[in-house]
Amino acid sequence: MAIFGAGSNWGGTEVKGEFFENNKFVLGWNEDNSKDLYEAVSQLKVGDIIYLKSVSPRYIRNIEVKGIGIVTKSFIQCLQSGEYGAVDISDWNALFIKVKWVKQTSFVIEVPEDEGKLTNVRPATFYEEYLPYVQEKIVNELTSSLARV
Repeated sequence: MAIFGAGSNWGGTEVKGEFFENNKFVLGWNEDNSKDLYEAVSQLKVGDIIYLKSVSPRYIRNIEVKGIGIVTKSFIQCLQSGEYGAVDISDWNALFIKVKWVKQTSFVIEVPEDEGKLTNVRPATFYEEYLPYVQEKIVNELTSSLARV
């Protein structure tokens, strides 16, 4: 199991509600401009954790977490099960993974100065989260939300 941060703002439009409603995560970039991101997302496995995030360049140490989910079906599993149907899979907006969005409310993680420098990865569209401090906060929020279900 791994933890990934992902964006949900497409050109100024927040799409987290669509993700929550449809139990999906869609990358939201044209494949021609983001082959590396599609390779990364295609590696997601059932049980991996995704958190939707926003990071302001002015307050790079603060991460607004907009939701947390658990992958329930990978790209390949969606393809094999016919979830994409007759959709042209070259349509980047039609490619998704299935996610159970356990936490659908926002909170902020304030990363202390002594927890390491936050690099340019925070504003990225999609990345694996390696900072233990952030991992712990995400897992704690996720398990608290699961306990309430």
